[in-house]
Amino acid sequence: MKILFDARTAVPKFPGIGRYSIELGAALAKIMPQTGDELVLLVNTNGRRLFDKLENAFIIETDDIPNSPVCSLAMMSIAKEVKADIYHTPNRICMPPAFLPTVLTVHDCAPIRCPYENSPQERIAFTTSMKSALKTCTRAIAVSEAMRTDVEELFPEAVGKISVVRHGVADAFKPSEHHKQELVAEKYGYSRPALLYIGNNKRHKNLIELFNGYARAENMIHGVGLVLAGYGCVHLARHKRCMTELGITDKITWIGEVLEEDLPDVISSATAFVMPSRYEGFCLPIAEAMACGTPVACSDIREFHEVAGDSATYFQASDPESIAQAIVTVVNDNIVRNRNRASGLERVQQYNWDTVARETMAVYKQALSQFQRTPVG
Repeated sequence: MKILFDARTAVPKFPGIGRYSIELGAALAKIMPQTGDELVLLVNTNGRRLFDKLENAFIIETDDIPNSPVCSLAMMSIAKEVKADIYHTPNRICMPPAFLPTVLTVHDCAPIRCPYENSPQERIAFTTSMKSALKTCTRAIAVSEAMRTDVEELFPEAVGKISVVRHGVADAFKPSEHHKQELVAEKYGYSRPALLYIGNNKRHKNLIELFNGYARAENMIHGVGLVLAGYGCVHLARHKRCMTELGITDKITWIGEVLEEDLPDVISSATAFVMPSRYEGFCLPIAEAMACGTPVACSDIREFHEVAGDSATYFQASDPESIAQAIVTVVNDNIVRNRNRASGLERVQQYNWDTVARETMAVYKQALSQFQRTPVG
C-alpha cells in the first residue's frame, strides 16, 4: 500500500495540527519496513526541515499553503503522479479526491462549539467545508471519544465513518534535569517557581477566567508566577486591561512560541501545568505535562477527563473561585502533587506514537477495503 500523507500543515500557522502531522509522519515512517508499505509525505517548503532526519519516507516539497484554493488540486495531481493507494489529510480544507480512498482526521469543532470567537461567515465556511470533507472521505479519525461524539452530533453524515485514534506523546517528553530547567527559564526570560499555560489566546482558552482565579490564589501560593506560552499566545487589550485591574501584571510572563526541542524542559520547569480551556478536541499539552512529571490542574470537561483521568486536579472553567482552589491545591498540597505526578507518569504510557501509527494503519486498511466495495457509477 502506498500512502500519501498530507503534512503541509507542519508550519507555524497550524501549531496543533502541525504537531500531529510531524509526529504521525515520523511514526508511520518508522513502521514502514515492518509493514512493507510505502509512505509519501507531502510537505510545505517552510516545514521541510522538520522532516530532514526522516527515513523510510519519500518527501515531496511544495509551496502550497494548506488552506489555499489550489491546495486540493495540487494534491490530486501529486496523488495521481505517485500512484497513491490511499490519501490521508489532517486538514478539512484539502478536499478528499473521488478517485482513491481517503482518511480525514478531525481535531475539533471549535468554530461551532465556540461561536463567540468567529464571525458568521467563518462559521458557515467551517461548517460547509467540514460537511463536504466528511461526506467525501472514506473514513475519518477523531482524536478522542469526546470528539467522535461531537462530530456525529454536528454532522450526521459522519456516523459510522469515524474511528477514535488518540494522540501520542513523543519520547522527548520526560522529567528533565534541574540545570536544563534553569537554562530554559533564563533563555525565555521567566522566573521560577511558576505555573505554566501552553496554548493560544483565543477566547475558548479562557485566559481571563484564569487570571481571575490566579489573582485570588496569588497570596496563598508563595510567589509562584504564571507563565503563558505558545504560538499565538500574546496579550491583547482585553488581557492587558484584566491584568491591570487585578493587579497581577508583574506576576505574569508572556514568553510566546517555544522551540520544539525546549518544550520538555519548559514543561518540567513548571511547578504545575494549568489548562483552563472551555473546549478542546484532545489537548496534547496535558498529556505532555503528565509525561514530564508536572502536576496538572485543568477544566472539568469531558475531553480532559478522557486524557488525564484521575491524574489531574479539576476546576470549573467559569468559576474563578474553583480555579483558585485548584491552583492552591496543586501548588501547596504535596500529597495531591505526588499522587498526580505518579498517576500521570503511569497513565501517559498509553499515549504512544507507535501505537497511533499502527491504529492509523488499521484505519487505512479499513478505508481501502470499504472503497473497493463501493460500486462505481
